[in-house]
Amino acid sequence: MHRIAVLLFLTLLLAQPVLAQNSYRIEEVDDGIYAALAEPGSAATSNAFIVDLGTQMVVCGAHFSRRAINDLIAATSEISPKPIRAFVLAHHHPGYTFIDFDIPANKDLAMSIETRLIMRQEPRTLENPLLFFKEGLTFEGTQRTLILTNIGSAHSEGDLIAYVPQSKILFTSDLAYFDSVGFLGAGSLTGWATALEGLGALQVKKVVPGFGPVGDMNNLNTFKRYLKDFLTKILEHIEKGDNLETTLATFSLPKHDHLSGYQSFTPGNVERAYQQLKKYR
Repeated sequence: MHRIAVLLFLTLLLAQPVLAQNSYRIEEVDDGIYAALAEPGSAATSNAFIVDLGTQMVVCGAHFSRRAINDLIAATSEISPKPIRAFVLAHHHPGYTFIDFDIPANKDLAMSIETRLIMRQEPRTLENPLLFFKEGLTFEGTQRTLILTNIGSAHSEGDLIAYVPQSKILFTSDLAYFDSVGFLGAGSLTGWATALEGLGALQVKKVVPGFGPVGDMNNLNTFKRYLKDFLTKILEHIEKGDNLETTLATFSLPKHDHLSGYQSFTPGNVERAYQQLKKYR
């Protein structure tokens, strides 16, 4: 009886679907368009974006550790057996050589020219065929089109967005966080605020952010208000003559302190914003 029970248990266990990865939760945003949402505590620290062009797939994102990229490839293969045409690197932060360099060398890698210049300064080298651009790049497939646009200096020195016009789906990468304050990057904070204003001109039904759930323009506007309120508060401290230490000790943003990551990210965000905005005063 015991042996039969064990065999039955093993049969049921083997019958269960086996996930090829556990870093991303895949959500179909529209026909042929998928959000790869980073699972908390996994190898993925940022969302990704997967687009089925018709005969090939394109995968967009950032912060790709070796494990995260392998899991993202596994997730893409679970969506479709179609080959991956290219990867799109939304941005890269200087000095982070343990991420973004392990994308399979036989795949094209697209990025803004600013991101390419940043990565060229790193001690590691890319082996991929590279596609980098100053303003934009378009992948036109048999079923849908993916438009990449260089936003310039915002969250990083060379952020890009990805947009599918047929479905009006926008991937912002770390230009936006939903339900989170997030890491305020290494680019121009004023440029970031300007970039978010510019996104309002797009016709968008759904937005895939750099972190958090899939949302829409209301969620994007909520993050835009947070960033504006944050920068305004920093400027108020600077105008009062507060030094960095006083600003760090007294900074408060009660309207937004319920957001995920507020306690952990705010000190670093305040320090970087203060030092950057102080230069212009």
